[in-house]
Amino acid sequence: MVKPGEEKILNRPTFLHKGIFVNSGTRVVVMEIDSEGVIVQFLDKEGISHILKGVREEELI
Repeated sequence: MVKPGEEKILNRPTFLHKGIFVNSGTRVVVMEIDSEGVIVQFLDKEGISHILKGVREEELI
């Protein structure tokens, strides 16, 4: 079970999110958990923060 504030690694193949590539193994911070899944924050390669919604708990290691 994940908790808000925890730092995890996204275990999902590389994908495109709003024009930004999110690589497999990206470090994320759990922001909150809602009915659609986990909401996480990640940094792109320029250091800009982004929010990703709908992550399944089993995708976080």
